[in-house]
Amino acid sequence: MEYLSFSRLSLFETCGLRFEYEYIRKLPPVDATPTYYASFGKLLHALYEAHANSGGELEFADLKAEYDEQFPLLLAEFPERSVAVGFYKSGVQAIFRFSRYRVEDVVASELEFLLPLASGVPPLKGFVDRVIHTPDHGYLVADLKTGKPFSARHPVKSKQLIIYSLACEEVYGTPASGGYFDFVVNGTREWMEIGAPERTMAKEWVERLWRRIQAEEFEAHYSSGFCGAFCPYRSVCPAFAKASSREVSRA
Repeated sequence: MEYLSFSRLSLFETCGLRFEYEYIRKLPPVDATPTYYASFGKLLHALYEAHANSGGELEFADLKAEYDEQFPLLLAEFPERSVAVGFYKSGVQAIFRFSRYRVEDVVASELEFLLPLASGVPPLKGFVDRVIHTPDHGYLVADLKTGKPFSARHPVKSKQLIIYSLACEEVYGTPASGGYFDFVVNGTREWMEIGAPERTMAKEWVERLWRRIQAEEFEAHYSSGFCGAFCPYRSVCPAFAKASSREVSRA
């Protein structure tokens, strides 16, 4: 494997079999899955990045004008009009919030990194949505989220910010001392401090999962919500077939 990423590793923990299908066998999708969540997120990410890159000169009206031009291109992806209307309104609220952010302390937006960790382990590849530098706190990292809020101390999701801290160390020579998930639709932020113990733990996590990948521990993990709607390989998954047959027998 040429490189690892946080999304690949978190998918492996969620379902090893889907990881195998997608990244080892490189199978094309078998089943349809919703795309509007990801497309909506990409649109808001692009506007979030544009606002930072403009130094704050792009104001709410400018960002909303671009949003109003791009959002109609997503309409065919929504299951029904009412869902699209709800997402549109949420997007407008999110743009209003981040159009008011101070961005003078943003030193990088969508910072690309390729992070070597240990001999024999593929490097970690990714993009940091926002790198901030302040005299009081040094480097901080931020990741935009358009879904439901979760704790920054989530046992898996927190590792995304920690990996970004390591990326800062690789790029700037100094790791980020903290970071936050920016839930722009909800209007909240989840902060965490990041120290040497957290960075060591994240490195060990990556190395441990890589060893499991090499050992081909591609076990399927069934989750009704995730598998039923979002897995593009559910019709060829034995765990999904077994769970579905149980549900039919109960009925």
